[in-house]
Amino acid sequence: MAADDREIGRVPVEEVELVSTGLLSSYDRLRRRIVEALDRRGRLGRTLSEPLLLAPDLLVLLARLCMDRDVSPASRKLIVGALVYFVTPIDMLPEALLGVGGFLDDVVLASLVLSHSLNAELEPLAVKHWSGNQDLRIALADVSGAAATLLGVNLYGRLKSFLARRGVHVEDDA
Repeated sequence: MAADDREIGRVPVEEVELVSTGLLSSYDRLRRRIVEALDRRGRLGRTLSEPLLLAPDLLVLLARLCMDRDVSPASRKLIVGALVYFVTPIDMLPEALLGVGGFLDDVVLASLVLSHSLNAELEPLAVKHWSGNQDLRIALADVSGAAATLLGVNLYGRLKSFLARRGVHVEDDA
């Protein structure tokens, strides 16, 4: 499809779809909530604040990939599962009880699923839909590499078992 065919007026179709689904406002609300919480709590350090600030970007990436017709059914199944986990209020670290710190398991799970799923077919689509400031592969590798530190060894083990039952096998760097 030509570039002009994918635009409505001067607004790209993807942005129209995001506005109509409310993703942009969800993105803004989530980012604002995280930034305000980080400001209230003072400096949590880069170890926690950087992964938490990826939460809105990962949420929107998962949603965009779910809507992209070029994503294979096998990849879409994993991505939809990660998105459902992300938006479910009761998970391993519930946001309702823990505030923004509860997004850490969502960020780790999304990073692990995306790292597992990125292949020659999905990577160009993921890069196209990525809104983050960092390189996507680097952001995913940073979170995946720090997952045990971010979640603690026990919770990280539970998350890995949860993913393994769904076909996502996580290799720990040794």
